[in-house]
Amino acid sequence: MKTIYCYLNGKILPVQEAQVSVYDIGLLRGYGIYEGITTYHGQPFRLADHLTRFQLSAKALDLSIPASNDEIEKAIISLHIKNGFQRTNIRIILTGGNTMSGIEYDKAKPTFYILAEEYVSLPAVLYTSGASLITHEHQRFLPEYKTINYITAVQLQKERKEKGAIEILFVSNGLVLEAATSNIFIVKDGVVITPKNNVLMGITRRVTIELAQKIYKVVERDVTTLELFSADEVFITASYKEIVPIVSVDSKVISDGKVGKVTQSLMKLFKEYTENR
Repeated sequence: MKTIYCYLNGKILPVQEAQVSVYDIGLLRGYGIYEGITTYHGQPFRLADHLTRFQLSAKALDLSIPASNDEIEKAIISLHIKNGFQRTNIRIILTGGNTMSGIEYDKAKPTFYILAEEYVSLPAVLYTSGASLITHEHQRFLPEYKTINYITAVQLQKERKEKGAIEILFVSNGLVLEAATSNIFIVKDGVVITPKNNVLMGITRRVTIELAQKIYKVVERDVTTLELFSADEVFITASYKEIVPIVSVDSKVISDGKVGKVTQSLMKLFKEYTENR
């Protein structure tokens, strides 16, 4: 069995040897943050953006990151090389460390670890023919930050699979927010539109906006569910998924049910962008 290596509190070691205390506040109280990063050509993609967001999340939860950006980058590259994956997905996790009195923590003694997993692409047919979503009325707690609270998303995985959906789309009070692990975009009359409020500002979302602005008008604003179902095109973005076209939501077909030209062009631009880095 292949040995997989991780990083834990300053050391790279086999995952079988990595130990986190049963008293860790991340386990007992779900108090922590994380980042999901992928690599291209052995380098973490848009790492500076990810670490800036990680720092903002840490500040929001009053957590201390016990490693510099340079140390984190070196650890990620080392894990990529040591694990020998062609492409690596990285998860960075930070908690408050062991609890005090069951609900407090010592900011000076956090738990900080990095997991490495081999990147596995989604089925190619999802990119060529499109995927589907299911909706759920929900707004994440502290939506602007990437916390480890994924209770709703985890609970809905069985339903998602039963309905053949790629993602769960969170909606609230008639507004489209974000998917469980992705951001969402709609296209209407050639304009690329994406929700702006009460969502996590995804890094792939940011890159997609940067690329789209070179060709299309891009608007960040509230998006209603009515707009979603009347859109010309819909797609989602995420580090581990890149850009995925969506052709149906809650079994309702979007437009003509085919992958739109704007989505196709952005997928092409994104592929070129990552290949040339």
